[in-house]
This record gives sequence, structure tokens and C-alpha cells, in this order.
Amino acid sequence: MLLRNDLLDYAAPRRILRVLWIDPARTVAYLFDVAGNGCDVETARMHVLEADLQAGRAQRLAEDPYLVVADQDAIKPGHLALRERAWQIVEELTRDEPAIYEPRRRGQLIADYTERHGVSHPTIYRYLRRYWQRGQTPNALLPDYSNSGARGKTRSSTAGIKRGRPRRDGAAPGVNVDDAMRRIFRVAVASYTAQRFSRRGAYEAMLREFFCARRAAPDTWLVTRAEGEPGADIGLPSFGQFSYWLDQGNLLRSAERPLPLPPHATVEAIGRPGAAFHIAAVRADVQLVERADRRKLAGRPVLYLARDAFSGMVTGFHVSLEAPSAQQALLALAHCAADKARHAQRHGRALASQDWPCHHLPELVLVPGMLRSEGNGVSEALLNNFGVRCAAAVPGDVPARAALERRFGLLRLDAPALSPELAPLDGALDIGQFTRLVIDAVVEHNLQSQEAGDGETRPAPLQLWDWGIRERGAAFKQVGEELVRCALLPVREALVTEDGISLDGVHYSCTKAVEERWFERARQRGRWAVRVAYDAAEPDCVYLPDPAAPMRFHACYRLDRHAQQAAAFARADAPRRPAPGQHASFDRIVAGFVG
Repeated sequence: MLLRNDLLDYAAPRRILRVLWIDPARTVAYLFDVAGNGCDVETARMHVLEADLQAGRAQRLAEDPYLVVADQDAIKPGHLALRERAWQIVEELTRDEPAIYEPRRRGQLIADYTERHGVSHPTIYRYLRRYWQRGQTPNALLPDYSNSGARGKTRSSTAGIKRGRPRRDGAAPGVNVDDAMRRIFRVAVASYTAQRFSRRGAYEAMLREFFCARRAAPDTWLVTRAEGEPGADIGLPSFGQFSYWLDQGNLLRSAERPLPLPPHATVEAIGRPGAAFHIAAVRADVQLVERADRRKLAGRPVLYLARDAFSGMVTGFHVSLEAPSAQQALLALAHCAADKARHAQRHGRALASQDWPCHHLPELVLVPGMLRSEGNGVSEALLNNFGVRCAAAVPGDVPARAALERRFGLLRLDAPALSPELAPLDGALDIGQFTRLVIDAVVEHNLQSQEAGDGETRPAPLQLWDWGIRERGAAFKQVGEELVRCALLPVREALVTEDGISLDGVHYSCTKAVEERWFERARQRGRWAVRVAYDAAEPDCVYLPDPAAPMRFHACYRLDRHAQQAAAFARADAPRRPAPGQHASFDRIVAGFVG
């Protein structure tokens, strides 16, 4: 599907055309030749463009080499002033769509602006040409400079009374499977990591991970397990009980794709898909363990979800163990631009592309007011780099909460503070396993019909999403996931040394550093500083913006010989997370925006 800002590469004659705008009916598109010297805009029928793509006469470029993505802190004040002056002009003129794309009406608009503000015609045309050529974002108006870069009902149980038939041969009476145990079953099945699912394998893995006595030391937060056989002092469910509830709960059955909406279906939502995404957050009711050292508690994750305002579709999410912040919340937008099938596969989940077809940015992002006030720098990066506006909104319900609660019961509002007394699910999952649970719940939410407040059934979010694109068009922006991610990640200063690119005691390397012999130069001439984009949740990789090429960055991977040093640093960094005396202040921070 063609979208606004897509680049069409025609071979004969060789031209690259940018799609400036598509009318809501998706019949006409306005195109701009990025190599042109003027401001001439062409019109084309959508069916003609789509026929050119199908016949191979044109191809859509996967990456936009003209898009200007810049580190906001590295832009010189003088360049910022020039950008703001040009943006004031362009923003006012381009509000009037499609008039600004039609020659006669464009001339009238520019003449009127010149008379009111005294800006010359050549200046305005120069700004428009640069704006259309470089991706229709405020950063497109930056002067050319080098420092650019990227990112059936269930019976209740009674205590002391065992349900079901008695066991034979004097065996122990067994345990009742209550809601808490079924919750463990669901989480154990969802987090089972073997390549091929085995009921017996999942059952035995569940006994090892969840049915053993665990306790966390208050001073070190190290998790200790009871000696002896797993669950020696705990009532264990039988394999028959486990298998029975797998079937009863349909835990092995993937959600079915909903049927298309009938032509006469009524839709109460207004707008169209991609017009606005809401971001909400909630803290999970489970204590995770460190990936590198599963004996140590990592804390309760904060889950950020982005939801399309038109359809209710969850378009992206982000799981973080860091303190709640606007920076972490808006990283969910990077996942909005991701290929969901490829992302799910990295986490051990098979997913069809059509079951989660969201890989775009919206026109507008709505975030809770507290995050908006804290994240002005990130908001500016979104607007200036990608043309995505960010606005404050009243905190709403977390999308997919019902699915997460129904499947795993992990999002209770009254989640207690960290405690050495571990619940059955505490101290058994890491952030990767928790992410798999979130993927399952989000897909279920997107594919299932929703109960409306008046008792009626609302179509599934995916149905509304597909219907909206077909009937009302879309307001998407298609940008590479890594590019969005790098633009939103915090930028820190690292040091080029003879051992590698050093950040917090961890050393990294990349192809650029090796080819240009950075480490030899550092040994001979001395060290120097570079800026890198860094995600504390994924310390194995940082991103180095290329000062010589706009919108380019280099992935730097941790050097193997420093793995032990990195692990030691991670252990030393652990006290930064909430300590026993800091729970109240941490809860107050979360309560500011977490639902």
C-alpha cells in the first residue's frame, strides 16, 4: 500500500518521486521529483501508480536517503534559528492541503504570505523545495551540515477438601487447581522456550521453575531456592491436571483471524487509522530476574503500549526495568515502526504478518501530561526528524489490559512493593520471557471482538484497522524501526580507547572503527570522545551516529573479551534500582502516570 512520503524510483526515465499527499478517497496522489530544481508538483491516479509498481516500471525504496535525522543536542544554535524561521513559513503554507500542491493556488498562497510577512518569493520556494525533497519534517529545513545521524464455568475449591476422585494405592491426595495455579499454568506454557512444544517438557520445566520454594535476600536481592527436589515441600499438580487445564483454557490454540466487516457495518470511531496513537503505561505484578544472572531480582517491569485511536489496535509496546520516564514510554513508538512478525520470531513466537500489520508511525502521539512535560526533548526529536507531533492527553486505560489479565493476571493495580517474600511467579521469569507473554496477549487483544459499555459487541481492533484503511485511507508514516529507535534513544558520551569504544566500563567495536583503525590511533595519539545512542535495557549494542552522512548510524557490539567486565559492571549497577527504603518514592513516580 502506498503511503505519504514513500519514494518511487522510476528507471526510464530515471526519476525518484516522493508521494507528498494522498487524498482521503485514495484516488489521486501528488508527487514531487526530489532531483528537481523547482517546486513543480505532479498529480497521478493511484491506480496508475500501483500498476507501475506491480509491472516493475517503478519500485518503492525501502529506505529514504533524503530524510534528515539529527541529534537535537548537537545542532548549532544558529542552525536551529534558521530552521525555526523556515519552519514558521512552511508550516503555515502546508496546512492548506491540497491547495499548496496546485500551481495556481500555490502562487496565490505564497503571494499572500509575501505581502503579509515581507518574505521574498525565491526564499519561500527554496524552503518548500527543501521541505518536500527531504521528507516533509522540520529537520528537512536545516542548513546542510555534517553532524547528522540517527532509532464452561470452573468449580471453586475449598481449603482442606480435595476435588476429584481419590488417588490409588494410598498416594498423596494431591492439590486442587485454583485460579492461582491456573495462572502459573498459563505463564509456564507461554514462556516455554523449546523449539517444538512438548506437554511433558513444559510440565517438567514448570515444576523446576515455579514449584520450588524461593526467597530473595533483602540485602543483595539474590534469589535462593530450596534444597532437594523441586517443590519437595509444596503440593505439586499432576501431569494430568496440567494437561487437562491446557485443553480447558485453550492455551495451545492460536487466536483465529476475525472475519471481514460486512459492507453495512457501522463504525462509531472517527478519523482514520494512524491519525493518532495513545501511549499508556502500567507496572506489572511480577518480579523479574536478571538475564545475565538469574539468581538476582531485577524488579517489576513497566509496560508501555501504543494504541491506535481509531481502531483500538495495539500498534507497539516496550518493556522496561528502568524508572518510568518519557524516554522509555516513547520507545514504544520504535516498536510501532517494527516488522511485528520478525520481532515476534526473535522472541520465539511464530506470527503471520497479516495478524499484526502495524509497522508505521502516526501523525500525532498522545501521552499522559506528566510524560509530555518531562519529554520535551524527545517530542522535539519526533517532530523535527519525522514530522510526528506529540501532545498531552488524559491518562486512559491500558490497551490489552483485559487480555493480559485474563491470560496471565500480571497487571493488578494494587501490585505490592518489592519484597523478599516471593509470590509463585516472582523470581522465575526474565524480561525476555515476560516480553513473550506480552506478545501473546497483544495479539489476542487485536484479534478478538471487544465488549462495549452498552452490552453490545464491538468489532475486533484488526477488523476496524483493515476497514478503516480500505474505506477511509490511512495517515501513516513509514520509517525504519532502527532509525526511529536511534532517534529516540538517549545520547551519551563514550571514549575511544586502545581497547575499544568504552561506555561505563564496557567496550564496543564496529566496522567503521576497525576500517579506520580507531583503536590503533587511540593507542598512538591518545583517546577522544564520541557520542553514542544507548539503551540500558539492551547493553550488548550501542549506536554510533555517522558525522559524515545524514540518517546513518553504525551498530557497535560489545567485545567478547570484556563480557566478564560487563557482567561485573551490571552487578555493580544493580543498587540504582529501587532499594527497600526507596519503594515509596518509586511508587509515587509510577502513580504519576501508570494506570
